[in-house]
Amino acid sequence: MEKDIKLNKEQLQQVEDYLKNNDVKYIDLHLEVLDHISSDIETRITEKSISFSEAFDEVKLQWSKTFSYKWSFWLGVSNGGSKLFIDHCLKIYKPILIKAGATLLLFLTLTLFFYKQIKVDFAPFQTFAKYLFLVFSIIYITLIYYWKYKISLAGKNTTYYFLYKKTVMPNIAITALFVFQVLVFNNPYFDVSIFMFSYVFLFNLYIGFRFYTKHISTLKKYQLL
Repeated sequence: MEKDIKLNKEQLQQVEDYLKNNDVKYIDLHLEVLDHISSDIETRITEKSISFSEAFDEVKLQWSKTFSYKWSFWLGVSNGGSKLFIDHCLKIYKPILIKAGATLLLFLTLTLFFYKQIKVDFAPFQTFAKYLFLVFSIIYITLIYYWKYKISLAGKNTTYYFLYKKTVMPNIAITALFVFQVLVFNNPYFDVSIFMFSYVFLFNLYIGFRFYTKHISTLKKYQLL
């Protein structure tokens, strides 16, 4: 019976350096890939009776394509990276985006439908609605920045933090434009637009909260918090 091979500290450090050189810096992905590569090397050493260096070279050749550059329209042209990392991001982001986007579309459709069917004069409530919308916008922006502060406080990078910075934070500028448009201009469709903008804010808030909680739970999982 062949004895299982376990990599020593120096060998593991070589694998760590290899991952760092390939920009695998986000904790959740880094530890996952480190485990896969280390196990693969150990298996090759055991089954083929070859040295660590030979096994490591074989593994690096196998993994080389996963470190090639890739971008996706889901994340934006400027947010490219290694194929390994971008695929990992999409695995997390796409299901959340599709689920939240479908819910947003449903609410927008229902709002437009009822707006056309039910004729309600919102004019007497516009001033109150504007201030309520302003308060909601302030709470929204405060939560987005509070979660970012809590995430950065730990000083650790995860894929969820990357996605938070790249997909949630940029929408703050859009929020400012929405608020400016609602509060300053006389919109003939004020009654429906304020609902639509609120849905968009809730959509982004939901995604931000998911990334925030996943980041925290990931750090706890690896006992880094």
